[in-house]
Amino acid sequence: MIRVFVVDDSQICCELLSDQLEEDGDIEVIDIAASGVEALAKLAATNPDVVTVDLNMPGMDGLTLIETIMARDPRPIIVVTGLDARERDLAVAATERGALGLVNKVGPADAEASAALRESVRRLANVDVGEPAPRSSSSGSGAKWPAPRAADRHATPIVAFGSSAGGPKALFPVLDALPPQLPAALAVAHHLPPDFVSAFSRLLRSRIQFEVCIAHEPVEPEPGVLVLAPGGTDLVLEDGRLRSRAARPGALACPRVDVLFESLAGVAGAHVGVVLSGLGDDGSRGLAAMRDAGKLTIVQDRATATVWGMPRAALGSALEVLNTHEIDEAITRWLRKRGPSGRSG
Repeated sequence: MIRVFVVDDSQICCELLSDQLEEDGDIEVIDIAASGVEALAKLAATNPDVVTVDLNMPGMDGLTLIETIMARDPRPIIVVTGLDARERDLAVAATERGALGLVNKVGPADAEASAALRESVRRLANVDVGEPAPRSSSSGSGAKWPAPRAADRHATPIVAFGSSAGGPKALFPVLDALPPQLPAALAVAHHLPPDFVSAFSRLLRSRIQFEVCIAHEPVEPEPGVLVLAPGGTDLVLEDGRLRSRAARPGALACPRVDVLFESLAGVAGAHVGVVLSGLGDDGSRGLAAMRDAGKLTIVQDRATATVWGMPRAALGSALEVLNTHEIDEAITRWLRKRGPSGRSG
């Protein structure tokens, strides 16, 4: 039985959410709280597997509650949020604070959304969540890097990031540390419910110095541009452009990291694949393809990854295993000699 703690200042919402969670019989709502302060007082005694959090509450709001839980007693947190743009913006911001899942508040008649909520709880219930250490002793030496290839100098490099649960806590610092004049385009495949992609793009624009665009139409990779897939689609490099592709029906994780990485492995360019915190093994197959094609492959290390699933699965394909403070340096050094303006010798 999966034990869930529900935090929402609306009694009606608590009752509805409890009914939705307990419908299949394998999830039990063990307690509810109407405020962040009440939740913190009850949390240690109840010791739930998963906490669901509403963001708009009196007193201590949901963002502060999430940050406090992750600092004091880390555990999987799912944000249950309303449908307006402001609430979605706050929900995506909560993933920077440590929330691992995002779901919309839905009515009792929406059976499909209720089932998705329960599936999200099941996927996160056994995740080992820890507050990442500030640094590790890893080092990006470049000793295993393949030699520069002359053919790669004629294509704009693409630095591709793959992440899932816990990924934003690593992704935003890495992107912020990259120099604005980086001679590469950026592509991000971060698992998100389709309704939250626009909010994710807005948060990116507020945090980083690169231009952010969603590939509703094919995008020419250019230095200083970061590309996302529209909600519910994959992102690929095809015919020299980053474009969306219909995702596999029923895919739980979207956009798929493997799809993006494999598209980069098959073409010329000093491309980089980076696997950050996430649940499952998406990205491991694509990172192996990139390594075999002579690209730079990086995996976030255990000390700084909130969820060690995706990085652990991709370890065997990594030329570098780095903490979040070293990834930007490795990318910059790689591009310095391998990008269009670099030297091949």
